[in-house]
Amino acid sequence: MSTSKTWNSKWYTTKKVRPIFVETATEIVVITVYTYYFLRGPL
Repeated sequence: MSTSKTWNSKWYTTKKVRPIFVETATEIVVITVYTYYFLRGPL
């Protein structure tokens, strides 16, 4: 996802979100979400 915004008073061009979840027959439970900010495209 290319966003070009600021976060924590720093400029970034790309944000990558990686959710960690458990899927059951009736629901999806998100355990945590890792968010990565890049000055350029991801490596």
